[in-house]
Amino acid sequence: MVQIMVMARIHRASGAYIFRPDGSTPTVVSRSVPLKVIRGPLVDEVHQQFSPWIYQVTRLYKDKEHAEVEYTIGPIPVNDGIGKEVITRLTANMVTNHTFYTDSNGRDFLKRVRDYREDWDLQVTQPVAGNYYPVNLGMYVTDGKYELSVLVDRAVGASSIQDGQIEMMFHRRILYDDGRGVGEPLDETVCVDSKCDGLVARGTYYVNVNKLGHGAHWRRTQGQKVYSPFLLGFAHEDESSWKSYSVVKASMMDANYSLPDNVAIITLQSLDDGTALLRLAHLFQAAEDPQYSVMAKVELKKLFGKRTIKELTETNLSANQKKSAMRKLKWRVVGDTESSPAPITGRPVDNQALVVELGPMEIRTFLLKL
Repeated sequence: MVQIMVMARIHRASGAYIFRPDGSTPTVVSRSVPLKVIRGPLVDEVHQQFSPWIYQVTRLYKDKEHAEVEYTIGPIPVNDGIGKEVITRLTANMVTNHTFYTDSNGRDFLKRVRDYREDWDLQVTQPVAGNYYPVNLGMYVTDGKYELSVLVDRAVGASSIQDGQIEMMFHRRILYDDGRGVGEPLDETVCVDSKCDGLVARGTYYVNVNKLGHGAHWRRTQGQKVYSPFLLGFAHEDESSWKSYSVVKASMMDANYSLPDNVAIITLQSLDDGTALLRLAHLFQAAEDPQYSVMAKVELKKLFGKRTIKELTETNLSANQKKSAMRKLKWRVVGDTESSPAPITGRPVDNQALVVELGPMEIRTFLLKL
């Protein structure tokens, strides 16, 4: 079940730096939503008009296991003098034990427990805002049998205020300053011919249900498609010219080689000094997937099959310091007696074999002379 809701703020104002719900129960925009269903050979669509300013299209592709939801929200009306923050809420028949998981800057998924902090005794004064987290890639809940996952195509706030629920905030329009230094309300507008309206938010989120232990593979692979989609390029060409380029005739990579399924190239850039900047990332975190949360290997000789690597230097993530020159800081924490296991990381690259090892969540950066 999907509900579109508006959280109204009347008293202590939300703003650019703070989220202050007026109570814990949001206002449902419409309890009776007309549906328009369009069926086709490749995709089925469900169109929902929740209000004159909230519209949603759900797509179910025949060759995909997930649902794709496209939303359009805005301009948010404020004629009633009340600022609003718009959320969507997905409800499933799942007992999730106060627990949900959100990504950390698109990489690790971190465990969140509602109204709880591991490091201190939390006194709950904000039951809604205190459980909201930033989401860049997605979030999921699990009941020990299934995983309900949602991926997003832009940064949003998200939470699970009740067991079995996932909610995400897609748009905000606030009429009062939050008193945190900006000095103006979060009320952006677009003006055309002296007429000004609030912003319209458009985006897409992706929903899937997997058996326990199988959701990580979908979240990582689909997340890569959302984050790094194919880009279309257009140019003015006559027919005789573009036909000669319609078939790929060469590739830098060895014809019989492909990257491991748990590795992605996140940077491949030619620098001004003639070197190439290469960043390789392991897509899975430790113990996330039995098949893919393992050490991965990338053969650079095959990755650059048509070129010869004359020199390879591993650097830090910013590529401004050799890794061999880095010195790791050793922190001593007073009263900390627990020792967490060291993460699995790849060994130094042999300049003859040129094989890069990547442990779960590891990113390695190299400067290459080809």
